[in-house]
Amino acid sequence: MISYSKRLEPFLAYPFAEIDKAKREASKRMRVIDFGVGDPDIQTYKDIQGALIAGLATDNAHKYPDYCGEESFRKSAARYFLNRWHVKLDPDKEVLALIGSKEGIAHLPLAVLNPGEIACYPDPGYPVFKAGIVFAGGEPVALKLRPDNGFLPDLNEIPPATKLVWFNYPNNPTAQTAPETFWREAVEKARSMGFLLVNDAAYSEIYFREQPSGPLAVGGLDVALEVHSLSKPFSMCGWRVGFAVGNSAAISALGALKKNLDSGIFRPIQDAARTALDNFDTLIPPVRKIYSRRVEALSSALTAMGWELSPCNATFYIWAKVPTAESSADFSKRLIEQIGVVTLPGTAMGQGGEGFVRFSLTLPDEDMTIGIERLKGLNI
Repeated sequence: MISYSKRLEPFLAYPFAEIDKAKREASKRMRVIDFGVGDPDIQTYKDIQGALIAGLATDNAHKYPDYCGEESFRKSAARYFLNRWHVKLDPDKEVLALIGSKEGIAHLPLAVLNPGEIACYPDPGYPVFKAGIVFAGGEPVALKLRPDNGFLPDLNEIPPATKLVWFNYPNNPTAQTAPETFWREAVEKARSMGFLLVNDAAYSEIYFREQPSGPLAVGGLDVALEVHSLSKPFSMCGWRVGFAVGNSAAISALGALKKNLDSGIFRPIQDAARTALDNFDTLIPPVRKIYSRRVEALSSALTAMGWELSPCNATFYIWAKVPTAESSADFSKRLIEQIGVVTLPGTAMGQGGEGFVRFSLTLPDEDMTIGIERLKGLNI
């Protein structure tokens, strides 16, 4: 008899089936306004699309690409990093192409953990952090992100003998950034305890105040990796392209694993990604302005209604405290049933998210306006 492996068992049950059912039922009665999924509605820039089309015409477009990313793509990623964070990287040893950052996040624990070794992940946080640790046979330990600490983890809670620690700043779901002082402390902690520090920096270009820092920007190349994505800043979610940068030994380990798991990224997509990275300074600021305007609109409206919000320093999310005594899941379900507005229950991002809901501002302005008006009429 064929059955699921034991490592999959914790991930088989879908805890929000009732919410999906409520969404389907509501769509029969009204136009559903979806603040739930972080999938940009902004179109990929024409120059990026054009680079893909031009790449299709090259003689070797259909051939297997380099497992670690084409040399031209890795050089482009290194150049972007130098221009953006003033960190010089060796494109041959310290840059690795990823089939989207999710792929890298899921696979990295397989490359650097042995069964039973401890790895830490943020809670609330992107569920793939924990899943990758579990699939690698590691022991997952949650680092709680608490409002009273600005949703930063307490580094003293990292257990002895930890081998891998995930961070995610700018943060999904809390929309917080980590100051340079935090990164300096985290890098020193990684050196003293001997763990690999990894920051999921998928939202590093979506910020509204000062540019976020990171572990490599404070000199952590000896102990740290960063995982970057083109999905959010360039609206390229479906293209599946990103890159990891940092510690050469960790890059080598992940690259060796990927040679046995995938066959690289379609060359024309890498051509398009190079165009995006090489022109980040002109392509990204207009996107930032759109999300900043949306954040201001929804934040102002919710605050006027009496909602308690976490400061939105970056990303395109608003992390809001549930304004009633209901659970996150029950409140989200009621929003759908009563006014056709979809939010993400905080517990979708871990138990540390109980008591919160996340609004994603990746929907057209017209839908946002409708959603805000409906929220104003909600009986809470």
